[in-house]
Amino acid sequence: MRQQPPQQHTVGDTLTIVQRVRVPSDAVVQPRAPADSALVTMLMPPSLTREGETVRIAYHVALWQAGTNELTLPGAVVVSSGGHVDTLPDSHVLLQVSSLLPVGKAVATVQPRGARTVLPRADRTALPFLVVPGIVLLILAGAWWWRRRRGPARAQGRPLAPTPIDSERIARWLAAGEAQLALTHVEALLRDNPDLAEWRARAAAARYARGADAELAALVREGWERVR
Repeated sequence: MRQQPPQQHTVGDTLTIVQRVRVPSDAVVQPRAPADSALVTMLMPPSLTREGETVRIAYHVALWQAGTNELTLPGAVVVSSGGHVDTLPDSHVLLQVSSLLPVGKAVATVQPRGARTVLPRADRTALPFLVVPGIVLLILAGAWWWRRRRGPARAQGRPLAPTPIDSERIARWLAAGEAQLALTHVEALLRDNPDLAEWRARAAAARYARGADAELAALVREGWERVR
């Protein structure tokens, strides 16, 4: 069966030729591609798509030979569910391919065109030098506005030194029932005194004793006398 595509093609065009064959739904179809030649070159293996009771076979080719040429598509191999193998008859397609060479001139007389001039790989422009300074100025202006809105940065002063412990603070702590707090500060002041090991032992024993507030206060007063 001969077919002729309606559109006109030129040398170098790619074309998809479609063939539909009627085979049983349980049969396996194996298409055969036409051999590469001066007429066409296969771009990829033929693709299969089942459409109802037929199988669509698509041949993707590139055209090379000008004129009216007949392309032979080898018949597909069909394997039935029972194992019977059959080869379908070949198909023929007429291809109208136009030449890219001038009409009416012999190929040997056609002179190739000269090489084109080298194209620049980049455009030379001063646009970045005009745009970048503006962007930098906008950033600087935004930073100045933000700093002005936030106000001057606060100076970081020196950390405040703790208030020294004196007799008045010790007395206030004892009057408020904070003998534990007073004892902790007095112990810190007497930490390096090696002669007060016995005092520190009595303080450690009385610290967590129940109802020992009076004893703790006495230990605070005794230790404070040693501090002074």
